[in-house]
Amino acid sequence: MQKGEFVRINYRGIVKETGEVFDEGKNIPIVVGEGFVIRGLDEVIEKMNVDEKKKVELPPEKAFGKRRPELIKVFPLSAFREHNLDPKPGMVVNIDGVLGRIVSVSSGRVTVDFNHPLTGKHIIYEVEILSKIEGEEEKAKALVEYFFGEKEKFSVEINKESVKVYIEKPVPESVKIPISETMKKFLGVKEVTFLEKQ
Repeated sequence: MQKGEFVRINYRGIVKETGEVFDEGKNIPIVVGEGFVIRGLDEVIEKMNVDEKKKVELPPEKAFGKRRPELIKVFPLSAFREHNLDPKPGMVVNIDGVLGRIVSVSSGRVTVDFNHPLTGKHIIYEVEILSKIEGEEEKAKALVEYFFGEKEKFSVEINKESVKVYIEKPVPESVKIPISETMKKFLGVKEVTFLEKQ
């Protein structure tokens, strides 16, 4: 595979230490080498061919990173009580837009770990490249599908300058922006518009 090529993959992510399957995808469109999957898996896919299957083990630094002690923070229990929260170990909380997991509650203090839950773990990936995605329209569709998932019903019109995405329900700005930026980068268009299907 070449960096920047569009392909469809099947994959399964397994935590080596526990055997837990934490992520699985079938017929998922990605752009090779561009961060659509974690770095270690991207590097593996770049060395594969269509119809090839691989099983690889990724160390933490090529998967979800090493544990960073500075991402473990302590808060006063009163800060949670003010928001009518009764913190318990294992609970996931959103603090200033960042998700963390409560590690302990004691002596009026709450310890929250903002490391990714899979930080420090060895990850096994099973991956298969199903096909290349060719043609600008198919690539545009693949990008919409990547951000929305297959459940959404949509169609696209593309020319050299712009892409029109017709979709059945309103698209939030938080989704429009990454789709638009990604299309501009990989398809070379200047404008992306979203229109509701009538």
